[in-house]
Amino acid sequence: MHMWDWGFGGGWIFMIFIWLIIIAVIAAIIILVVNSTKQNKSSSRGIDSGHSAAVEKVKERYAKGEIDREEYKQMMEDLKD
Repeated sequence: MHMWDWGFGGGWIFMIFIWLIIIAVIAAIIILVVNSTKQNKSSSRGIDSGHSAAVEKVKERYAKGEIDREEYKQMMEDLKD
């Protein structure tokens, strides 16, 4: 009898264990890729929200009278670029 012989039909348990490990690794890779793409999309949206926040600050400063009409127009034009 060999050292690796687990008796009648015992090898299928080891094979199931190996396949479970393979499936878990594939699932982990898929999860990492999906999370990475979600983060990239949210970071690109952050640029838009930062831009709109800057526009709002310029509007607030104009409304409070901190900047005049020419400065307001120039800042809004700069933010469009």
